[in-house]
Amino acid sequence: MRFFSFSLFPLNLFYYFYRMNKKELKTDIMLIIAAILWGLGFVAQRDGMNYIGPFLYSAIRFGIGALCILPIYFMTRKQERKIKVEKKTILIAGVIVGIFLFLAVSAQQVGLKTTTASKASFITALYMILVPIFGIFLKHKTAKTVWLSIVIAMAGVYFMSITKEFTIERGDLFIILCAVLWAVHFLFIAHYSSRVGAIRLSLLQFLICAVLSLIVSIFTEPPDLSALSPALPSILYGGIGAVGIAYTLHVVALKDANPAYASLILSTESVFGALGGWLILHETMTSRQLLGAGLILGAVLLTQIKKRKSASHKGTKNDLLLGTKH
Repeated sequence: MRFFSFSLFPLNLFYYFYRMNKKELKTDIMLIIAAILWGLGFVAQRDGMNYIGPFLYSAIRFGIGALCILPIYFMTRKQERKIKVEKKTILIAGVIVGIFLFLAVSAQQVGLKTTTASKASFITALYMILVPIFGIFLKHKTAKTVWLSIVIAMAGVYFMSITKEFTIERGDLFIILCAVLWAVHFLFIAHYSSRVGAIRLSLLQFLICAVLSLIVSIFTEPPDLSALSPALPSILYGGIGAVGIAYTLHVVALKDANPAYASLILSTESVFGALGGWLILHETMTSRQLLGAGLILGAVLLTQIKKRKSASHKGTKNDLLLGTKH
């Protein structure tokens, strides 16, 4: 009976896509492409570290990313101006969110110098589980399945990052810190997005992250303009592909997508990051690390599936618009 049910899976899948209308199919395709672009962003970030420092990479990447979303900003400017908010509030929101974006990105970039893109993509995904945990302190409701997800995710991190000798790579520690910072960043986004406007806040946070990264780069990284040439493909992909194109697809798709379904699709980003690390950077994972990756992905999906079953809260689309790590 189980074999019979499994053998019918391709037919069920075909029927699902057949019943989808063109708008739903188009939306899902855009979200999948965004997840792929963001996943491969880990590969670009890892490769870029071979030539330039992490802060210079982030500065140029988010500078390019900010330029890429300018057209979206101008197209939605009239709509976002309808939100009654003081300029001071907009500036404060942009600075706070921008600082946490800078901190999270910096931890991720520094971590990628000494860990693989595959491991980083899965460990970073922990932020999806940490968000509802941190939300408890803000009196947000947390589903019981989240606690099960935490236990599964902790086991996953153990198998992925901690060796049999009970040691952990320095890079993995930075990526774990990065996941914590992404969770805090997301909570600030949830607070400010509906008050300020998603696109406006995105542009501000990208610009602030670029400026802060450039300042730190000037003081901590030796200038070497000749290194920019070999790093250019990775920088351009990070700025145009992972930030510009992926973010644009994300914004357009979420106009018609169910936010809960969208978050489920976007959670596959870690899988594409691992595939990219294997195919492009020729990274390999041990059976122990693969077990850890599977546990982390399972924990993340468990959290997202529960979210999908629950009613969407007000402002969820804005949260998803801004809740990008790239």
